[in-house]
Amino acid sequence: MLNSLEIYQALNEMGITLEAGKYEPSYASEHALGNGSYLYVKRKGDNPVSKSPLVISPDALALRENIARIPGLHCTWQKTKSTSYRRFPRDGELSQYGYDADVESVAALKALVEILTGAPVFAPSHSEKNIKEKPVMFPLNQILFGPPGTGKTYATTELAVKIADAEWYHNTAMEYEGNALRDAVKARYQALIEKQRIMFTTFHQSFSYEDFIEGIRATTDETTGKLRYDVMDGIFKQLCLNARVKVQGSATQAISLEGRRIWKMSLGNTMEGEDDVYAECLANNYLLLGWGEDINFDGCSSFEAVKAKISSVYTEGREASQYMSVAVNTFKNIVRNGDLVIISDGNHKFRAIAEITGEYHYLSDNERDDYHQMRPVKWLRTYTPSLPKEQLFLKSLSQMTLYELRDTTIDREKLTQLLAPVESPESQDLPHVLIIDEINRGNIARIFGELITLLEPDKRQNAADARSLVLPYSKQPFSVPENVYVIGTMNTADKSLIQMDLALRRRFSFVEMLPEPELLAGISVFDVDIATLLLRINQRIEALLDSEHMIGHAYFMPLKTLADEKAREVCLAAIFRDKILPLLREYFFDDYERIGWVLNDPVKAHRDKFIWLQTASDIPGLSTLFPPAIAGNLTDRRFRINQDAFTSAAAYQGII
Repeated sequence: MLNSLEIYQALNEMGITLEAGKYEPSYASEHALGNGSYLYVKRKGDNPVSKSPLVISPDALALRENIARIPGLHCTWQKTKSTSYRRFPRDGELSQYGYDADVESVAALKALVEILTGAPVFAPSHSEKNIKEKPVMFPLNQILFGPPGTGKTYATTELAVKIADAEWYHNTAMEYEGNALRDAVKARYQALIEKQRIMFTTFHQSFSYEDFIEGIRATTDETTGKLRYDVMDGIFKQLCLNARVKVQGSATQAISLEGRRIWKMSLGNTMEGEDDVYAECLANNYLLLGWGEDINFDGCSSFEAVKAKISSVYTEGREASQYMSVAVNTFKNIVRNGDLVIISDGNHKFRAIAEITGEYHYLSDNERDDYHQMRPVKWLRTYTPSLPKEQLFLKSLSQMTLYELRDTTIDREKLTQLLAPVESPESQDLPHVLIIDEINRGNIARIFGELITLLEPDKRQNAADARSLVLPYSKQPFSVPENVYVIGTMNTADKSLIQMDLALRRRFSFVEMLPEPELLAGISVFDVDIATLLLRINQRIEALLDSEHMIGHAYFMPLKTLADEKAREVCLAAIFRDKILPLLREYFFDDYERIGWVLNDPVKAHRDKFIWLQTASDIPGLSTLFPPAIAGNLTDRRFRINQDAFTSAAAYQGII
């Protein structure tokens, strides 16, 4: 095995060294992997450490299966705590922690670094002074699984932010800790939700392919009141399209909305293959209106003049649409220089934002029969592919070609954010995260359909064995981008479910989350240590059932926020009455005798038992109810819950 000095030297030769301007902590050497990820090597004065000298970050737990396959690397995945592991997260309110590891060779150490960074390791040249930042590699598909109450859904918030915005998380974790860090992470999570960089859904038995990928939905057109059927993107397809969006536009200054009117406009009909109109407008920096056909409206400065011009052209046998006069007059006389125009893509997406820069022109040399009405524009933003309406609009768009967007329709704050200076090209392929809570409660074959194959890393877009397919409703080709991450949660105690689809098991990394009683250290109620209480209950459940049915620490976490002893007693009683007892009843199918065993009732005084077997003094005995031949073969199972036990100190003390 390599000792700490040998590991320290090997990491330095790989270029994994202390960051410039930093200092080493007291009892460990700090080695930066890049983008907020670190390794620590233990040290004790000038003497090398031989036993488990390497400490791996808790983030590496997601890569446990890959790390376990490294020959010559042995990680116990047991926590080791020290304030010297300062870049690692804290264990609740306690010290920072990581996982001990032993390394047999430099090759094993190199393989570990490559898994943690997602990039090959090369020895740097002597002229290199700084370590290049490397992305932290998270599994593209992972499932957090474990018993109820182990914080799986809670953990997805921080994990999603780490993936979607690693740099922000690293900088914030250096500044905050504990509850302050959690509050900052939740705020960032919400901001990423609003930008649709993170999406959240919950699977259930009725969840379908149409909800997840795409399907046909009946909607009512707000203008005509008629029913129409649109192909609607599901949450996963929408996230994938967002992940592929390329933004083009001015990157130098923000755009103020003050004094500007905002309009929605259609350029061609994407459903009928008129994208050439949109392409022409982008290429020539103008907008074209299809209404008005080839009529020249120069000199028509009012609605009446526009209407009269149309009437003079439409002779007998021709009838102009009533909306034509409105559309032309709005486009020519009402829309002003400086106004903003949002270009729609159907009724549920938008694809560009333009600023009007010039007055109306008649485009005489246009070869089409229509689209002769033109206004010069500056294209502020274009989005390829189009963005979903939720990123800007408060409701669905109308089919009307041109109309003003009121505050009830458009979110001006979101528009301001969209018009903020465009980020650098390197930030275009930003990570996007989909969180699927209770992933095993859905019918995986029905929900994912043929896309289950496209989730595999080597089948992703631009990957080594990239694959795509044509979707059944939209008839468009589809593939899964490399910057889309899927996080699922799975409750192992949910036995109402059939065995999980093996196709899902092959494509996801599984990260086990077990109860952590140590997070409850220091909490005492009724003179009972809650960490010990939970540990003892789980030991009995595991002996009677299995580890998948243990009880998570999250049920007891509300006790940490209460300083008053009386309040903690009331809270603990509510936890047992409303959470723990109903869960145990579900686990043991209302077998109250076994529930009593879990709570150690057999050794308690009668008044302190949670589960009472009713006595003959309370109810008739079996011999009274049945003939002797039958009563002698029966076991009395008339149990009741003792409500007084929830407020009895001895009832809880007896559990331990």
